[in-house]
Amino acid sequence: MAIIHELSPHLADLIAAGEVVERPSSVAKELIENAIDAGSTRITVEIENGGISYLRIADNGCGMSAEDAPVAFRRHATSKLRTEADLAAIGTLGFRGEALAAISSVTRIDLFTRQKGAIAGIHLHLEAGDIQVQEEAGCPEGTTIVVRDLFYNTPARMKFLKKDFTEAGYILGVVQHAALSHPEIAFCLIRDGKQVFSTDGKGKLVTPVFAVFGKDMTANMLEVPRCERNGMAVYGYIVKPHAGRPNRSMQHFFVNGRYVKSRLMQAALEEAYRNAIITGKYPSGAVFLELPLGAVDVNVHPAKTEVKFSQEKPVFEAVYVACKNALAASDNIPLLQHKEKAAADKPQEKPQQTTPSFVQQRFAAPVSQTVQPGQKVAEVPVIEDFLVAVPPRTPKPAPRGLYVAAPRILREEPSADEVPVLEEPIPTEKQAVPQAQEKLPSDSIKQMTEHRSFEQPAPVIQETASAPAPAVVPPEPTFAPLDSGARVIGECFQTYLIAEDADGLILIDKHAAHERILFNKLRAQTDMPQQELLTPVVVELSGEEAAAVQAGIEQIRQAGFVIDDFGENSFAVRSVPAYLDSADVPSVISELADKLIHSRAAVPDRLDDLIHTVACKAAIKAGKATSLTELQDLCDRVLADENVRSCPHGRPTTVRLTKYEIDKLFKRVNQ
Repeated sequence: MAIIHELSPHLADLIAAGEVVERPSSVAKELIENAIDAGSTRITVEIENGGISYLRIADNGCGMSAEDAPVAFRRHATSKLRTEADLAAIGTLGFRGEALAAISSVTRIDLFTRQKGAIAGIHLHLEAGDIQVQEEAGCPEGTTIVVRDLFYNTPARMKFLKKDFTEAGYILGVVQHAALSHPEIAFCLIRDGKQVFSTDGKGKLVTPVFAVFGKDMTANMLEVPRCERNGMAVYGYIVKPHAGRPNRSMQHFFVNGRYVKSRLMQAALEEAYRNAIITGKYPSGAVFLELPLGAVDVNVHPAKTEVKFSQEKPVFEAVYVACKNALAASDNIPLLQHKEKAAADKPQEKPQQTTPSFVQQRFAAPVSQTVQPGQKVAEVPVIEDFLVAVPPRTPKPAPRGLYVAAPRILREEPSADEVPVLEEPIPTEKQAVPQAQEKLPSDSIKQMTEHRSFEQPAPVIQETASAPAPAVVPPEPTFAPLDSGARVIGECFQTYLIAEDADGLILIDKHAAHERILFNKLRAQTDMPQQELLTPVVVELSGEEAAAVQAGIEQIRQAGFVIDDFGENSFAVRSVPAYLDSADVPSVISELADKLIHSRAAVPDRLDDLIHTVACKAAIKAGKATSLTELQDLCDRVLADENVRSCPHGRPTTVRLTKYEIDKLFKRVNQ
């Protein structure tokens, strides 16, 4: 008796369907991709019962002829590949010719299609992959496919489907991804007779971004201007760091118009937010990558949701630089908005799927960021400076003439019905007396802060002239006084600085802001302090790690290490950064090697944490009184530096409350 036998075509189709058709959203994805490849400008998706019992996809694409329509449902029948060479440069979303055959084997399908200019179309009815009806039919130009009773002939797979609402949510995600990747196509999703998603198809990316992310998140988004680097282009929209989410569900990545799940692009995006987003929060957005077709392989996953890049490091650099530049150009200051409670008897209107005026004004004209020769852009993360050096924007001068000189309260001249406020004169000059440096908990940290020429960010003001002389006098600041256009009017809870400018009120967390200023200075040091080890530490690495360290040994040395080759797969570390314990050397070197292997910056998290500690201990403490002169100096420095919008742990340092929002609180404006 024969043991090995050939599977029947029907059973082979069922097995193939298991790879392609997992749930109704899988069917929707394949059919929408076919509609996009057909050159459609309008695609409508209609579902019932989560797409399990009914799924209809209609497009106005090129359609199919009476000869091609039946062939399209055969296995490995496609119009998108001709030769082996075509596999090296796939520019369409579908290409294998398996989708229609796999879908038809587990469903009942009705196909209506007509080519442009044809007098009549064709109708096909299939059950379990067999054509039952083939006839001429009157139908609009394009293709309409109706899929009914998914898995009707494989009931064992029905138990793996979830509730109708959940399955409908998966289909919504597929439509959203298609709308983001093709803003030139108008998409519409109808669920159980109600329209739940739509885009206008006018080609502006902000429209599907608003439809997918919603009003509140879109208001906190930044445009990533088109950035060309390494022969590829990156653009899209990402959120400001203060608007991070507790998960990565709102991260969408696209490669040449195809939605993909890419850990490489995810790592590059999150690396751009490093030290700017709250720990435990993740960035959101839609990031698009365009690169030569031959530089990416899309044929590595049955569902085509994963891709493989021929060179990963240039891709990482391109995504990182584009996102980092967009973040560096933003102020990242949250706006406090006053929201009125809706009246109990006022019916809630369903929000329209249209782009609001504030989004149209903000993102009206896309900006191109093609890198020209000699143009300065954000650098890929390096050892000594992981943050992008962006020159601060010139602050707009505030109309100070509108304000009455007062140290605590700034206001216009009171009207007749207002209570006058007793005003105190502002000090005419600043008398800064340096304060003794605080004792830090670690001797190594203390030595570093005493012997290195760190600038003291804001000299502490002594209230009395007879204060004792400090034990250690820091050098006098060499910087020029700054004028941010904002005026400090006091502080609250001895923690938050309160300032005023022409646009409204500004609240600054003085400890978080000062901590970030010190952190940036520590990270910007080009001459990293070192401590020589009494006995060199020999680090044993794997072959792959040793090769990565050998290739990036100059970068590691710039981080403060004196490291030499010490035999096969071994390295001798003779000096380390002054604030690093010798016991941590092996793990740090291993971490450096891992990051070099994965095309990331060779800056270990352990060093960042140590720098966080130094900056935190040396910064102004919350709960301590601070003079008005110090507060003004801190305010000017925070507002003048675009890199001081969050503390090293990601908490925001600055929050703005506009005058309009204050007027709304006091009912001075119509709402």
